[in-house]
Amino acid sequence: MQETSEGGNSNQLDADAIARIAKALNLRHVSTREHFLVFESLESNPGRRREAAVPVEAAFEILEAINRGAERMEEYEGWIDPEKGFVEFEVRQEGLTPFRLTNTEKFTFDTRTCSHTHTFSPGINRDEASDMVFAVLHVTSSDGSTCIEISPNSSLCVPLWPVELEGRRARMQSTLKVHLGQSTEKLELQRRALSLANSFIFELSARHRAAYSLRPRMESPSFRRTGQAISYAVRFPKTSVPENVAALFSIPNDFSMRGNHTLFYLSYYQILEHYLPAVHKREAVRKVRRILRSLDFDEEKDSSVLQVLSSVERSHGASEGEQLRTLVAECVPEGKLLDFFALDHGGHFDKNGPITGISAINIKSGELLASQVAKRIYKLRNRIVHAKDDVRYAESKVLLPLSHEALRLRPDIDLLRLLAIEVIVDNR
Repeated sequence: MQETSEGGNSNQLDADAIARIAKALNLRHVSTREHFLVFESLESNPGRRREAAVPVEAAFEILEAINRGAERMEEYEGWIDPEKGFVEFEVRQEGLTPFRLTNTEKFTFDTRTCSHTHTFSPGINRDEASDMVFAVLHVTSSDGSTCIEISPNSSLCVPLWPVELEGRRARMQSTLKVHLGQSTEKLELQRRALSLANSFIFELSARHRAAYSLRPRMESPSFRRTGQAISYAVRFPKTSVPENVAALFSIPNDFSMRGNHTLFYLSYYQILEHYLPAVHKREAVRKVRRILRSLDFDEEKDSSVLQVLSSVERSHGASEGEQLRTLVAECVPEGKLLDFFALDHGGHFDKNGPITGISAINIKSGELLASQVAKRIYKLRNRIVHAKDDVRYAESKVLLPLSHEALRLRPDIDLLRLLAIEVIVDNR
């Protein structure tokens, strides 16, 4: 499906054309070297900026696509071209299994005559110049109107990774292409293409053990450093920690799991869950003892005994959210919470923060801060673990691991980490 346009050189791309390409790519043009346009990210921190070189011939393709109304997708890395009824997704892949050289002859592909242009044939394709191997998967609908293909990228979806310019060669990557072959309204094209892409990837995994996934839009936010205190005095350990709690606490520090924010969140949440029964029981005993110590308690009166019974029943029927509220109130000093929310989190915990469907934090609302924190972390936990097809959860959809919201979880992870530490210390 790779398409080519007439050749050109960098001098034919004027400043306005380059600016339009840069805007579409969400990058800043910095120079033109050899046969490449060099861009950099828009990071405000110079230390985090990264250069990406786009071949000039690919730049012409991108400009032509922009002129006919094509644009980058919002949720996934890739392009949507309504005029051509074409969508191209960048994909991640776990090796070429089972599409290896030794297995190529075993696979057949459901293809038919179609009106689309396909650059690569199904099976294994070797790029001799780069000494790279690509598995090409191509299937066609029964009426020949729609094609789905995983193959090396077109010029429209050239990798925006650093390129070794001295090699005079652009890098390649695998992309999943859906071609309806006719002009299609943008939202309808996006809906149909995403549905077909998800179905294709699911069957590749379920039927063929070929692991592919769509790449999410990876324009991660620049996280603010909260300035939390670090101790520089290393001591002999004094905090006794259960083995499973220690393992859960170490998960976010595992480099191999870098970027898995939802897993980080759940690992800290599981630490709180570990202590829920003990703290809840401790609170229930405290309340019963308070009733028994009351000056007007009389064990001969039914009303007095019923106070004890009622307290025990309420404790026994407490929901996880209520137990969590007790845990935070009992184990986390309010001063620690006030200090945390006094830091600059860039509006993350405000009503209009980046994570939807959960409670905002307002220390001036009059509601206990521990209660607000417990509500927020419990609702966020539910958004991560609940994927039920139920109207009750329609307003709070599941928070997917590679979504935009997941990339913005860092302040909530920091909050949960603080709670986990304080709960561990309180229960040692």
